[in-house]
Amino acid sequence: MRKFINSLKFKLTVFQKLLIGIIAMIILNAIIAYVGIVSVNKLENTSKIILKESDRYNNLQNLKLNFTELLMPANDYLIHGNKVEILNFKKLDSITSQQLEKSKTFENDHFNEHFLEEIEDIFHEVERLSKNIFELNEPVGNNEGAIMMEVMDGIIIDAGKKIDILSSSSSSLMVKYINTNQVTSSKASKIIIIVVVIIMISLVVGGFYYVKEITKAIENLASIVKKVTLGNLESKEYGLKHSQDEIDNFVNLFNNMIGVLSEKTVSRDYLNSIIQKINESLIITTIDDNILIVNKATLDLLEYKEEELIGKSIDKILLGEHKNVRTTLEEETAQNIFNTYYSKSKVPIPVSFSKSFIYDKNNNKTGVLYLAYNQTEAFDEKHKSIDEDSKNKKINIKEEIPLTIRELEIIKLIVKDYSSQEIADKLFISIRTVETHRKNIMVKLHAKSIIGLVHYAIQNNLI
Repeated sequence: MRKFINSLKFKLTVFQKLLIGIIAMIILNAIIAYVGIVSVNKLENTSKIILKESDRYNNLQNLKLNFTELLMPANDYLIHGNKVEILNFKKLDSITSQQLEKSKTFENDHFNEHFLEEIEDIFHEVERLSKNIFELNEPVGNNEGAIMMEVMDGIIIDAGKKIDILSSSSSSLMVKYINTNQVTSSKASKIIIIVVVIIMISLVVGGFYYVKEITKAIENLASIVKKVTLGNLESKEYGLKHSQDEIDNFVNLFNNMIGVLSEKTVSRDYLNSIIQKINESLIITTIDDNILIVNKATLDLLEYKEEELIGKSIDKILLGEHKNVRTTLEEETAQNIFNTYYSKSKVPIPVSFSKSFIYDKNNNKTGVLYLAYNQTEAFDEKHKSIDEDSKNKKINIKEEIPLTIRELEIIKLIVKDYSSQEIADKLFISIRTVETHRKNIMVKLHAKSIIGLVHYAIQNNLI
């Protein structure tokens, strides 16, 4: 059953997963755009209708007001008989006529057009009756004129009712389309909000878990790489989840690489175990003289803890308090020469010292190896025998010292712990010449080490 379920799982690469996510976001954004466009078009159309009905409604209200004002000149003429009211009537008559023609342009309904025709008939009747009133010779207190005014009042009220009917239809249409706009806006807003929420949830939840899946795998790989870099070739997947994508393929390739390396490479743990078993002091540094590895013999000899030396300069051991003097130069190798280490308590320790460079496969220097043998006991025994001989007999300087003047200068500098390069710099000669003099001195004095040279210098009062 489990194999069947696993067989149903889609094997999607990281690119395919990202592509599906991008397509899903495009579709959701397209829905938002479509809803927005449709809603805007619908709102635009209904807004045009609302605007038209609003203009129609305002025009009808102005027409109703004009009809009411049209009665005033005739009524005033019957009161004071002033002919100026005839001019006032003509102005109002012209305005009302224009307003009536404008109202016709808004109508496309047969029923409404019929209403306007009836209103137009009323308008002409008002014109006729007003004309008759203005033709009266004695308008003030005229009964015939009063009767015509009552007729005019009645037909104006009828016209106002017809105009109200037309206005109510406009008002109803405006209310209808305003409600439609509100419904459209509400639906569009809800759809857009829902889609935006879906997008946000998808980005937050889906993005979080997907990014977490990728970053967790990368972090685990980084941890493995760090351990492998330090020489631990036993690191494997460490619980990495297989997702059948590029990361999973990379994990498999990486594990195969570790397997190949573990078969062909000596692990750092194994190398360290060998180094720690060496009885002599062994120190490995970078090419810049920063300590990388120290063995137990070094720590015991110098009374340091490992963390006190790792990362520090080798000068801490080689120079001690002599900060401005180098006993071994960066470009100088040495084999079994006399040197001095300085312990944590600043005690000088004589050692038989060797230094050599570590090279990579391209013959580039990558580090330095220091190997030293503790010579404290041998050095103490030599000094003890010299002291005993000094007590028993007086040391006479031979009349003829078997060394040249240059060799005497060099031996004095050697016993003062100067290196070959420093001696060359001090005497203005080449380092090759210094090394030649060193060999000649050792041969002439039958000395096997720097300690022998020190003895000779003491016996002959050279120091």
